Amino acid sequence: MPIKFKFFILLSIFLFIGILTLSRKNNVILPIKKIKESYREYELIKLNSEEGESNFEAVRVRDFKFYKCNNIKRIGGKPEYLKNAPDDLFRIDGAWFICLDHYAQPKKSQCNVLSLGINTDFTFDQEMRDSYDCNLYSFDPFVEDPFFTEIRNKKPELKESPVIEVNNKWFFYRLGIGFDSKETKNLNQLKIQDIVSFENILKITGLENKIIDVFKMDIEGPEKDVINNMDMDYACKYFKNLIFETHANCNFKDLEKLEKCFRLFYRSTRFFKGDTFGAPTGHLTEFQNPNGWKLDIKQYENEIKLAEFMFTSGELYFVNINFLK
Repeated sequence: MPIKFKFFILLSIFLFIGILTLSRKNNVILPIKKIKESYREYELIKLNSEEGESNFEAVRVRDFKFYKCNNIKRIGGKPEYLKNAPDDLFRIDGAWFICLDHYAQPKKSQCNVLSLGINTDFTFDQEMRDSYDCNLYSFDPFVEDPFFTEIRNKKPELKESPVIEVNNKWFFYRLGIGFDSKETKNLNQLKIQDIVSFENILKITGLENKIIDVFKMDIEGPEKDVINNMDMDYACKYFKNLIFETHANCNFKDLEKLEKCFRLFYRSTRFFKGDTFGAPTGHLTEFQNPNGWKLDIKQYENEIKLAEFMFTSGELYFVNINFLK
């Protein structure tokens, strides 16, 4: 063995012993990673000093349970942005990803898509309708793209109607989701911009007790309430792909219940603060910014809050494992 290599090994050993000795003198025990399955939001591992007193707590934050989808497809996105995307998994604002593994993919001409939150980009909804011949139910209470307004203006009876038939399998609803009222109304009792319960949405769309192949939410905050109020027995039976965007009000505990039957198969983390607009591919997240990204860690109370934010902030893509069996 070369002399230089022997010297390096001896030096490393002496340094390790020195650091360990110094740590014990200052009543600090170096953290040791424990690798084991944890089903809680985080786990405190108490490491004891020589005197038997606990003086250090190491925190291990766990991520969502994951499913490796072998066939992920990006759906939607405006053509002027798609043509500049470097690859098929590049995130584009307005586009979403679905899992096309066997049994997880939408059944062509037999699929249902519930899309909450459209704004002025309905490309995801349109592609699901055109490519998979799905029944499409699009909702947005406050924004109506000129594409839908043009259809509304063709028929006087649609002027105040909360729903527009785009074609024989696609309907656009000027309604939103909320939880202040549990009253279920018929469609003819509703007006534009009414906020209704999820149960009411299922009723007026005819989706009660039917498989929803893709349930998409982009509703700028209330997605937390939707999940908190979600009947997981129902969701595990009828929702196949569950995809949504989260915001700062949503944390890991709000989403942990999804693990009853859902597994994360893709994630597009977003920190928002450093997002870039006007790029050739549209709206760039910080991770996509070629100039790098910054995160102001001072705004987080501790490491747990920071890790939780990184795990849950952005667009999350879940698939129901009950459909993969």
